[in-house]
Amino acid sequence: MSNKNTRPTALEANTCDVISSLPDELLHHILSFMTAREAVQTCVLSMRWLHIWQPLRRLNEGCEFTSMMGFMKFMDNLLLCRGYVPLDSFRWTSNGGVSLNDDITNLCVSYALCCNVRELEINEYLQLLNLNHSYFTSAHLRILNLSGVSITDIFIERLFSGCPALEDLVMVDCYVLATKFSSTTLKNLIIMSRSLDGCNYGGGFEDLVIDAPNLISLHLEDLPFLAPCLVNVPSLVTASISLEEESFSSFDAKYSIVGALSNVAKLKLLSPVYNVLKRDLRRCQTFNNLKKLSLGDWCVDDDLHALIHLLGCSPVIQKLTLRLGLIGASASHHGTDESEVKVNCKHLKKVDHADVEDFGLLTPS
Repeated sequence: MSNKNTRPTALEANTCDVISSLPDELLHHILSFMTAREAVQTCVLSMRWLHIWQPLRRLNEGCEFTSMMGFMKFMDNLLLCRGYVPLDSFRWTSNGGVSLNDDITNLCVSYALCCNVRELEINEYLQLLNLNHSYFTSAHLRILNLSGVSITDIFIERLFSGCPALEDLVMVDCYVLATKFSSTTLKNLIIMSRSLDGCNYGGGFEDLVIDAPNLISLHLEDLPFLAPCLVNVPSLVTASISLEEESFSSFDAKYSIVGALSNVAKLKLLSPVYNVLKRDLRRCQTFNNLKKLSLGDWCVDDDLHALIHLLGCSPVIQKLTLRLGLIGASASHHGTDESEVKVNCKHLKKVDHADVEDFGLLTPS
């Protein structure tokens, strides 16, 4: 009786479909790095792949179509075949092919929220989107990233009231009209606004009130005609604030920025608006936790008072970074006489701007 070799030949071994033999969970993980269209196209590989894409928990839609009709047909079939399987994340991005519009975007946002999505990302680079605030009712949404979206007061109010689990809110290159961000669950907030040609801001400055007692990280940048007012941020650990003159009026003294950041461990303050930030220094307490400090031109003047004051209020500071323009760098070389005042920074380990040590204000030990 002949003994047949049951091992595959070398040719069979080389052509064996190893990937298809992987568990569904691993295949879903692989497909999660593809766009939705690419994931759906895997259904033609074999019977094994026919329905693998349908229960995906991470969908990335990149609008890879040349016509709106083709795009809409694909989306209709995608949502119909997939059903309402729960989603971990849904990413919706315009890539320059078919531009998003309000109706399509709101339809997909509604679908994602009905699937209990935990992370939602909307990116539009060609126009400004208006999201339907009434759709934002979800006990599962934790992370929301927006780009190219109009942000109004009613949208923010509904977002925080309708999504009680929301912890991370990112708004980059958005048109921010909202004037109050009040949330007890928010932990990370990024606002990088933009101004639009011909848009009416109401003829003046508005306060941007941030009331978030559990906020840990805050990043504010380029807020035209919105003046930050931090009224309740005791849990902040990291704060980065980079603002232009359009973020402040020249006469109002009520803005609270530096004075509200006494608990931070890492602070970045960049702004050409000298008067507002210097005036706010009077309200600041000792920064007992501050270890990393990054400052711009506003802290450097003829007597270096702002810089000296901040360093004197930071007993455990370890790293100082000065990001000076031509005016700030020139002023730093004509600072106060080193015999008049010194700041003892015994924990200071690194100063990124060499000129600071040159005029003898810092004595790291």
